[in-house]
Amino acid sequence: MMNKKMTETFDRLLELASDFVERQKGTWDHTTWLGFLDEVQKKGIELTTDMERYVGLVLETLKKVYNASTNIDGIRNVMIDMSSQTADFVKKTRGVWNQSDGEVFLKELRQKGLNLNEDMMSYFGGVLEAVKGIYASINKSPDRNKTPDTDKK
Repeated sequence: MMNKKMTETFDRLLELASDFVERQKGTWDHTTWLGFLDEVQKKGIELTTDMERYVGLVLETLKKVYNASTNIDGIRNVMIDMSSQTADFVKKTRGVWNQSDGEVFLKELRQKGLNLNEDMMSYFGGVLEAVKGIYASINKSPDRNKTPDTDKK
């Protein structure tokens, strides 16, 4: 189970990912990616190689969400809602769930107003799996007791 510091790191990392995709308007190159990783580390979040890979998957999936959205004005809220709801679900299930749990979760998302068409469902599945990987990586991280610098933005 994640302690409070790990939960803060997890939530902050997903927030930074959503902010990055929006700021970059769904487009970036390798140099910009490396800059993002540097930004994350400067905020006090130590990234293992596994975590970097999963963060990359989250970014790539959120990029698809961003680029598929017809309402760019509201995309930030969609990405933040998607990341936040996913993070809550992964923490609640401790990174382990079955198909039934996933279906209940998707039903709850729709009830909360998150509009998921077929493409968005596919992207959401990608976000869910990548966030699960970040969760597992944070739980294995030797620096998991460090507190991220949440005051810096």
